[in-house]
Amino acid sequence: VYKVKQIQTDINCVELSKSILKKEPEILKKYPPTGFDGNFNDGNTGLGMNSTTSRFYHYNVLDWEGTDILKKYIKIGYEEYTGLKDFVIYVKCWVNVMRKGEQIKPHNHCYSNQLPKENHYLCGHLNVQVDGTTSTFYNLNGHIDEMKNIIGNIVFFPSYVTHWTNLYNGDSQRITVAFDIKSKEFFDVDIYPEAKSKWFKLNS
Repeated sequence: VYKVKQIQTDINCVELSKSILKKEPEILKKYPPTGFDGNFNDGNTGLGMNSTTSRFYHYNVLDWEGTDILKKYIKIGYEEYTGLKDFVIYVKCWVNVMRKGEQIKPHNHCYSNQLPKENHYLCGHLNVQVDGTTSTFYNLNGHIDEMKNIIGNIVFFPSYVTHWTNLYNGDSQRITVAFDIKSKEFFDVDIYPEAKSKWFKLNS
Protein backbone atom coordinates (compact mmCIF):
# COMPACT_ATOMS: atom_id res chain seq x y z
CA VAL A 1 0.00 0.00 0.00
CA TYR A 2 1.46 3.33 -1.00
CA LYS A 3 2.00 6.04 1.55
CA VAL A 4 2.73 9.75 1.66
CA LYS A 5 5.43 10.59 4.19
CA GLN A 6 6.06 14.03 5.71
CA ILE A 7 9.12 15.38 7.51
CA GLN A 8 9.26 18.82 9.12
CA THR A 9 12.66 20.36 8.38
CA ASP A 10 14.68 23.26 9.76
CA ILE A 11 15.59 24.50 6.28
CA ASN A 12 15.75 28.32 6.10
CA CYS A 13 12.85 28.71 3.72
CA VAL A 14 12.88 32.51 3.85
CA GLU A 15 16.39 32.60 2.42
CA LEU A 16 15.63 29.80 -0.03
CA SER A 17 12.54 31.61 -1.34
CA LYS A 18 14.60 34.79 -1.84
CA SER A 19 17.20 32.80 -3.76
CA ILE A 20 14.56 31.15 -5.95
CA LEU A 21 12.83 34.44 -6.81
CA LYS A 22 16.22 35.98 -7.62
CA LYS A 23 17.08 33.07 -9.91
CA GLU A 24 13.65 32.84 -11.55
CA PRO A 25 14.26 35.42 -14.33
CA GLU A 26 17.64 33.83 -15.08
CA ILE A 27 16.09 30.34 -15.36
CA LEU A 28 13.34 31.63 -17.65
CA LYS A 29 15.81 33.48 -19.88
CA LYS A 30 18.58 30.89 -19.99
CA TYR A 31 16.62 27.68 -20.60
CA PRO A 32 13.87 26.74 -23.06
CA PRO A 33 10.61 25.13 -21.87
CA THR A 34 11.56 21.75 -23.31
CA GLY A 35 12.21 18.22 -22.15
CA PHE A 36 14.95 15.79 -23.15
CA ASP A 37 13.29 15.26 -26.53
CA GLY A 38 13.21 18.96 -27.42
CA ASN A 39 9.42 19.16 -27.24
CA PHE A 40 7.64 21.82 -25.21
CA ASN A 41 6.87 20.42 -21.80
CA ASP A 42 5.67 21.77 -18.44
CA GLY A 43 5.58 18.31 -16.89
CA ASN A 44 1.83 18.13 -17.54
CA THR A 45 1.33 20.49 -14.60
CA GLY A 46 -0.68 23.10 -16.49
CA LEU A 47 1.66 25.87 -15.29
CA GLY A 48 2.54 26.69 -18.88
CA MET A 49 5.64 27.55 -20.86
CA ASN A 50 6.50 30.72 -18.93
CA SER A 51 7.15 28.82 -15.70
CA THR A 52 10.32 27.60 -14.02
CA THR A 53 8.56 24.23 -13.91
CA SER A 54 8.64 24.00 -17.71
CA ARG A 55 12.46 24.28 -17.54
CA PHE A 56 12.77 21.39 -15.05
CA TYR A 57 14.86 19.29 -17.45
CA HIS A 58 17.64 21.87 -17.83
CA TYR A 59 18.70 22.72 -14.28
CA ASN A 60 19.07 21.09 -10.88
CA VAL A 61 18.51 22.99 -7.63
CA LEU A 62 20.99 20.67 -5.90
CA ASP A 63 23.75 22.25 -8.00
CA TRP A 64 23.10 25.57 -6.29
CA GLU A 65 25.15 26.82 -3.36
CA GLY A 66 23.53 26.52 0.06
CA THR A 67 21.50 23.38 -0.68
CA ASP A 68 23.45 20.93 1.50
CA ILE A 69 20.67 20.86 4.10
CA LEU A 70 18.10 20.06 1.40
CA LYS A 71 20.31 17.19 0.21
CA LYS A 72 20.49 15.96 3.81
CA TYR A 73 16.72 15.86 4.20
CA ILE A 74 16.21 14.18 0.82
CA LYS A 75 18.60 11.45 1.99
CA ILE A 76 16.86 11.16 5.36
CA GLY A 77 13.44 10.96 3.75
CA TYR A 78 14.50 8.34 1.22
CA GLU A 79 16.08 6.18 3.91
CA GLU A 80 13.09 6.48 6.25
CA TYR A 81 10.62 5.80 3.43
CA THR A 82 12.39 2.76 1.99
CA GLY A 83 14.18 1.46 5.08
CA LEU A 84 17.37 1.32 3.00
CA LYS A 85 20.70 2.69 4.21
CA ASP A 86 23.97 3.42 2.41
CA PHE A 87 22.43 3.48 -1.05
CA VAL A 88 23.57 5.72 -3.89
CA ILE A 89 20.63 7.69 -5.24
CA TYR A 90 20.22 10.17 -8.09
CA VAL A 91 18.08 13.27 -7.67
CA LYS A 92 16.50 15.71 -10.13
CA CYS A 93 15.33 18.89 -8.42
CA TRP A 94 13.49 21.96 -9.74
CA VAL A 95 11.31 24.85 -8.52
CA ASN A 96 7.61 25.58 -8.92
CA VAL A 97 6.66 29.25 -8.57
CA MET A 98 2.92 29.85 -8.68
CA ARG A 99 1.07 33.14 -8.65
CA LYS A 100 -2.55 34.15 -8.17
CA GLY A 101 -4.94 32.09 -10.27
CA GLU A 102 -2.47 29.27 -10.96
CA GLN A 103 -2.87 25.61 -10.11
CA ILE A 104 -0.87 22.41 -10.61
CA LYS A 105 -3.10 20.01 -12.52
CA PRO A 106 -3.28 16.24 -11.89
CA HIS A 107 -0.16 14.50 -13.19
CA ASN A 108 2.38 11.89 -12.20
CA HIS A 109 6.08 11.39 -12.90
CA CYS A 110 6.09 7.80 -14.08
CA TYR A 111 4.45 6.75 -17.32
CA SER A 112 5.77 3.21 -17.46
CA ASN A 113 3.41 0.26 -17.76
CA GLN A 114 5.58 -1.51 -15.21
CA LEU A 115 5.39 0.55 -12.05
CA PRO A 116 8.76 0.81 -10.33
CA LYS A 117 9.04 -0.07 -6.67
CA GLU A 118 9.24 2.89 -4.31
CA ASN A 119 12.92 2.30 -3.53
CA HIS A 120 13.67 2.68 -7.27
CA TYR A 121 11.68 5.84 -7.96
CA LEU A 122 10.32 8.26 -5.33
CA CYS A 123 9.04 11.81 -5.75
CA GLY A 124 8.65 14.66 -3.34
CA HIS A 125 8.54 18.36 -2.68
CA LEU A 126 9.57 20.93 -0.09
CA ASN A 127 7.10 23.68 0.81
CA VAL A 128 9.26 26.81 0.66
CA GLN A 129 6.79 29.70 0.63
CA VAL A 130 3.13 28.87 1.31
CA ASP A 131 0.42 30.88 3.03
CA GLY A 132 -1.75 28.16 4.54
CA THR A 133 -4.45 28.30 1.87
CA THR A 134 -3.15 25.55 -0.41
CA SER A 135 -3.00 21.77 -0.25
CA THR A 136 -1.49 19.03 -2.36
CA PHE A 137 -3.72 16.07 -3.22
CA TYR A 138 -2.57 12.51 -3.90
CA ASN A 139 -4.74 9.94 -5.68
CA LEU A 140 -4.17 6.23 -6.08
CA ASN A 141 -7.03 4.04 -7.24
CA GLY A 142 -9.59 6.58 -6.12
CA HIS A 143 -8.19 7.06 -2.62
CA ILE A 144 -7.38 10.76 -2.22
CA ASP A 145 -5.13 12.15 0.51
CA GLU A 146 -5.16 15.91 1.10
CA MET A 147 -2.08 17.41 2.73
CA LYS A 148 -2.06 21.06 3.76
CA ASN A 149 1.06 22.85 2.57
CA ILE A 150 3.17 23.84 5.58
CA ILE A 151 6.39 25.86 5.33
CA GLY A 152 9.48 23.70 5.77
CA ASN A 153 7.52 20.49 5.33
CA ILE A 154 9.03 17.97 2.91
CA VAL A 155 6.82 15.23 1.46
CA PHE A 156 7.71 11.90 -0.20
CA PHE A 157 5.44 9.69 -2.32
CA PRO A 158 5.69 7.03 -5.06
CA SER A 159 6.40 8.19 -8.61
CA TYR A 160 3.22 6.64 -10.01
CA VAL A 161 0.84 8.53 -7.71
CA THR A 162 -1.21 11.24 -9.42
CA HIS A 163 -0.99 14.54 -7.54
CA TRP A 164 -2.14 18.16 -7.88
CA THR A 165 -2.86 21.34 -5.94
CA ASN A 166 -5.88 23.51 -5.40
CA LEU A 167 -6.06 27.01 -6.90
CA TYR A 168 -3.63 29.56 -5.47
CA ASN A 169 -5.34 32.89 -4.81
CA GLY A 170 -2.68 34.67 -2.76
CA ASP A 171 -1.10 37.98 -3.75
CA SER A 172 2.46 36.75 -3.23
CA GLN A 173 3.98 33.55 -4.68
CA ARG A 174 3.50 29.91 -3.74
CA ILE A 175 6.95 28.32 -3.98
CA THR A 176 7.90 24.67 -3.75
CA VAL A 177 11.01 22.71 -4.62
CA ALA A 178 10.09 19.42 -6.29
CA PHE A 179 12.30 16.40 -6.89
CA ASP A 180 12.56 12.89 -8.28
CA ILE A 181 14.76 10.25 -6.62
CA LYS A 182 16.01 7.20 -8.51
CA SER A 183 18.07 4.27 -7.33
CA LYS A 184 21.32 3.60 -9.17
CA GLU A 185 19.79 0.46 -10.63
CA PHE A 186 16.78 2.33 -12.03
CA PHE A 187 18.85 5.37 -13.06
CA ASP A 188 21.19 3.18 -15.12
CA VAL A 189 18.39 1.63 -17.17
CA ASP A 190 15.75 4.35 -17.22
CA ILE A 191 17.46 7.63 -17.94
CA TYR A 192 18.10 8.82 -21.46
CA PRO A 193 21.90 9.06 -21.89
CA GLU A 194 21.83 12.79 -22.64
CA ALA A 195 19.82 13.40 -19.47
CA LYS A 196 22.19 11.68 -17.04
CA SER A 197 24.30 14.79 -16.46
CA LYS A 198 21.23 16.67 -15.23
CA TRP A 199 20.85 14.43 -12.17
CA PHE A 200 22.71 14.89 -8.88
CA LYS A 201 24.43 11.84 -7.41
CA LEU A 202 23.79 11.59 -3.68
CA ASN A 203 25.58 9.02 -1.58
CA SER A 204 22.77 7.94 0.67
